Amino acid sequence: MVMEWQFLESWPTFLAVGFFLYWLMVLVVLVNDQRDPTKTLAWLIVLTMVPLIGLVIYYFFGRNWRKMAEMSGLHELRRALAEPSFEAIRLRYAEDSNAGREWAAEHGYDGLVRLIEQAEGVQPLPAYDVRILPGGAEKFALLKQELTAATQTINIQYFIWEHDQLTAELVDILLERIAAGVEVRMLNDFIGSLLFSKSKLRKLVAAGAKVYSDVKQINRANYRNHRKIVVIDGLWGYTGGINVGQEYVDGGSRFSAWRDTHVRFGGPAVAELQKLFALRWYQATRETLFLPRFFPEEHPHGASKVPALTVATSVEDKWQSARRAHILAMSRARDRIWIQTPYFVPDDQVYETMVNAALAGVDVRLMMTGIPDKRTAWYAAHTYFGLLLESGGRIFFYTRGFFHSKTLTVDGNLLAIGTMNIDIRSLELHKELMVWFLDQGLAREHEVLFEADLVHCEEYTLEKLQSLSRYEVFRNSAMRLASNLL
Repeated sequence: MVMEWQFLESWPTFLAVGFFLYWLMVLVVLVNDQRDPTKTLAWLIVLTMVPLIGLVIYYFFGRNWRKMAEMSGLHELRRALAEPSFEAIRLRYAEDSNAGREWAAEHGYDGLVRLIEQAEGVQPLPAYDVRILPGGAEKFALLKQELTAATQTINIQYFIWEHDQLTAELVDILLERIAAGVEVRMLNDFIGSLLFSKSKLRKLVAAGAKVYSDVKQINRANYRNHRKIVVIDGLWGYTGGINVGQEYVDGGSRFSAWRDTHVRFGGPAVAELQKLFALRWYQATRETLFLPRFFPEEHPHGASKVPALTVATSVEDKWQSARRAHILAMSRARDRIWIQTPYFVPDDQVYETMVNAALAGVDVRLMMTGIPDKRTAWYAAHTYFGLLLESGGRIFFYTRGFFHSKTLTVDGNLLAIGTMNIDIRSLELHKELMVWFLDQGLAREHEVLFEADLVHCEEYTLEKLQSLSRYEVFRNSAMRLASNLL
């Protein structure tokens, strides 16, 4: 008996038993997460090879927040908050919603609309006076004008809010509106805005604005709020790729120029942007904004009206609706798929959908930045170029400054503009949104912008890809491996 206890107390046996129990626990946790098998295997390797460091990395970057959100009842909370406020809007604009569904059915996109409605609990709503804003100068000129005209409420949400002359001008406008009795609320992502002074924002708070940094929990540092939303009086909405700072107007100190896309629209469709802000605001502050003054039923009719659907996604969302909408819309393409994204690290389904479309003869064009700001994503993107080029797809690097647009057009019929990049972080981890416009006129307007951007692009060919050195191929592949840990 004594010898047996001595054997059990020996360090090699103790370590072996401990490691076996640790590995068993890791296996149970990873399998129970029900994530993609490739990612499960990648995490298993990391947690086995570097146990202590691996646990820390997994805690910050690997936890399945979508499954945890389901268990916490988050989705039910959202339905309970939002749906009662939307009932009057749904009934009032039911005829417009039916018209949007009929247009989608006539053009072969009824499945896309049903998917978004089922997954998001939304419906096609009319967007008035839609304006595509192809740069920061255009966006901020209009935004300043409409902020100045606000009479009741201003809700602002950004990933990055910098500290410079532009933000100072916006703060001055907001201070003037607060003095006039307008309610101002602002969310900015904690990590995205971390490095910038908050002195101007403190002035807003002192004047009566409510300002919060979002997603401050250290164990959620990998899951950012990447959405950009402005809603003015519940009547005008803005979203797209442009954050707040002079850099997004002229390129700042890092780039010679900055090419980006935002969209502004009025009408009942604005309520969906307001809903996303109000839901996140409630999660952050427990203050409800689902009140009549934030969701007006009456909207001044504009010169134009198009059906619009807002699709949101985040690590907590069950359906990853924005990603699914992209996949389904591209799978329905018969003529052309034109994509703009600064980064290209797609998941398997998005990638295969693009390759399949190109093989079927669809004109698949990918436009991304040719001047990278993130080398790891830039290198990883090259590992996805081979099959896409071989299947007939075309890739264009924008070289007149940094390129940051997030758009998709399909067959000159559908246009999506929003915050979602075609990369793993946007597709699966960050809080994102895309607004789908069911309108040939808007889709064609954006295709004209796409064609104008081609003038400032260099086409990346299969020959260029095949000319990479062995070191470059290895480096790019190493950068791609990291994506499987997300």
